[in-house]
Amino acid sequence: MAYKPCFNWIKLGAIIVWVVAAYSASAEPSPNRVIILGTKHNGNKLVTVGSMLQIIKRINPDIILLEFDSSVIKNCTINKVWGAKTAEFLGVWNNPIEYRATRKFKEIKDSVCIAPFDIYIPNRKSYISYTQLMEKSHQETLMRVYNEGLLNAGDADEFNNYTNINNAFLRLLDSSLVRMNSPNLTDTIETIIYKEKHAIRRITMNYPALQPFSNWYNAQVDFWDERSEAINKKILKELNANSNKTILIITGLLHKSDIENFLKRKELASLCKLIPLQEALTNPPIADF
Repeated sequence: MAYKPCFNWIKLGAIIVWVVAAYSASAEPSPNRVIILGTKHNGNKLVTVGSMLQIIKRINPDIILLEFDSSVIKNCTINKVWGAKTAEFLGVWNNPIEYRATRKFKEIKDSVCIAPFDIYIPNRKSYISYTQLMEKSHQETLMRVYNEGLLNAGDADEFNNYTNINNAFLRLLDSSLVRMNSPNLTDTIETIIYKEKHAIRRITMNYPALQPFSNWYNAQVDFWDERSEAINKKILKELNANSNKTILIITGLLHKSDIENFLKRKELASLCKLIPLQEALTNPPIADF
C-alpha cells in the first residue's frame, strides 16, 4: 500500500491567513483624493478655457465631476453635439468654461471619466435666463426700497451688511481661479447663503414693494436646499464607486461651501480626503498623458 502523507495543516493555515489578509485589504478602500474647483461658469478675462485646462492638466484627475446632468454626460464622456465647436468659436453657443476645458482634457487623456452630479432641470437654459432676470429685478427693488428709507433700522443694517459682503464676493469673480478658490472663501459664501435664506427672505416677505417676489424667492431658497442635497448624494455615489482615485469636482462657486462641508463629515473620512486647490497645484501627480 502506498504511503499517503499527512495533509500539511501548517501550509493550509498560512493560505487561510493570506486569503483573509488579501480580502481585508481589498475590502478596506483607500480614500479618494478630492479637489473642488469653484468657478464662474461664463468666465472672465483670467478664467478662460485655456487657464482652466492648465489647472486640470496639473491636477491630472482620474475622474472629473461636472455640474451637469445625465442628459449632457453619459458613459464617462460629454455627449458629442455636431457643430458645437464651430458654434462656440462663432460665439453662437456659449457653453460654460468648464464644459469646454474638460472636453479638451478628455481629448488629451481619454482614460479620464467625466461624470455629472447635478439634477435634471427641464428647459435648463430657459430656467437659468428666467432666474437671472428675476434675481436682477429683485436686487434692484431691494436697493430701491433701501435707498428710499422704507426698511426699518434692523432690516436696513442687515441689508447693508449683506450688500457689502455680496459686492466683495462679486468683485472676486473677476479674479483668477486660484484666487477664487482661496481657503477663506468658504466662510464668505456660507455667510452670503445664510443671509439670503434668512434676512433677505424675511425682508422680501415683509415689505409691500417686495411682495411680487415672495413666492418666487421662497421657491428658489427651497429649491437650493433640495438641489444641494441631491448634488451631495450623487457625489457620495461616485465616492462609494471608487477608491484611491483623484477626483476633481468643478462647480459654480456658490455651491462650493455646501459640497466642501459635506465632504468634511467624519463618516466620509474612509471615502475621501479633501485637498485644497493650492495644495493640489503645489504637489501635482505625475502626468500620464
